[in-house]
Amino acid sequence: MIYLDNAATTRPHPQVLDKVQLCLSENFGNPSSTYPLGVKARRVIDAARKSLANIFNVPQAGVIFCGSGTESDNLALKGILGSPQRITGRLITTRLEHSAVIKTAEWLEQRGTTIDFVQIDPQTGQVDLNHLEELVQPETRLVSIQHVNSETGIIQDLCAISKTVKKKNPQTFIHSDGVQAFSKFSIDLQLLGIDFYSISGHKFHGIKGAGALIMNRKTPLEAIIHGGGQEFDLRSGTENVAAIAGMGKAAELACSTIKENYHRVAAFSDEIKNYLSHHFEDMRFVDAPSALPHIISLSIPGVPGEVLLNHLAEKEIYVATGSACNAGSKNLSPVLRTMDFSAQRIRETIRISLAASEIPDDYKKFLNRFCDVVESLIQIV
Repeated sequence: MIYLDNAATTRPHPQVLDKVQLCLSENFGNPSSTYPLGVKARRVIDAARKSLANIFNVPQAGVIFCGSGTESDNLALKGILGSPQRITGRLITTRLEHSAVIKTAEWLEQRGTTIDFVQIDPQTGQVDLNHLEELVQPETRLVSIQHVNSETGIIQDLCAISKTVKKKNPQTFIHSDGVQAFSKFSIDLQLLGIDFYSISGHKFHGIKGAGALIMNRKTPLEAIIHGGGQEFDLRSGTENVAAIAGMGKAAELACSTIKENYHRVAAFSDEIKNYLSHHFEDMRFVDAPSALPHIISLSIPGVPGEVLLNHLAEKEIYVATGSACNAGSKNLSPVLRTMDFSAQRIRETIRISLAASEIPDDYKKFLNRFCDVVESLIQIV
């Protein structure tokens, strides 16, 4: 099996699985309980919180554990724009965002928030900073712009975005969905000027069921889940100790080899692009200067992406046609539409997403197999 859909989810690291198993078999107590078994579980959560706080250089109270990246996005947007009385303020975002942000923005809009969509340069896939500056108003409470796009790999210049926003309105909060960025390169929230940052454990070799909202700025948020007051009264519910412990371990492991893994992925990404370009002159890539090498978006004229995906899967090569969260939708990708792709090209596009641990030993054999599938489909169509 050759797994090339790491933007959807990643294979858990063996050390993460060991950590998870230990929690499930021995540290299974309720972390809110005051007897030794519960205290032991609480210490596991505290250790994971400390690890992430150190990585992001924020206070431990700035790490709020959630059930997913989606929940983290929801907490940031609803927590800033909501109040016990009404929905307030304006929100600036883009049409490139993950559905967790887009659908939450739509929910807020139905309840009174004004949503402003900043324009995107279709050539670079990046935010138009001049238009962003125009959109920032005294009533703008929050700007939410993802760090790395899951379909194209394009990296947004968060530092420039932050400076543009804060210059116009220093009181505006800035949130970024960092689910596809974290673990790929070093992230300094203070340097970037980002107030809230969302991550998801299963995107960097943790297990599903744990995400976090990282807060770089002490801010009163409105809770979106009420109950026993866990997570500083911002996310009630008994914590998923095993998944949280796994995420903390996965974050430590990822950040300890971050440069080495980046270079390995970049080299493999170049091999794929060069090899495929040599064999198929009309193959098209999203080739933006700011794109992360971990995500390759490509299309072959006349070959539907879904057909190519299915034929590759028969050869145990696993890729995607876009964001996994929208895989069941028949609608055209709003991300690629925003970048002015034609409807036909969108239907022909597939996404290859890489991880250092999933690079095949004999990648030439893999590339030959990939090309054989493409050539067989070109002959059919």
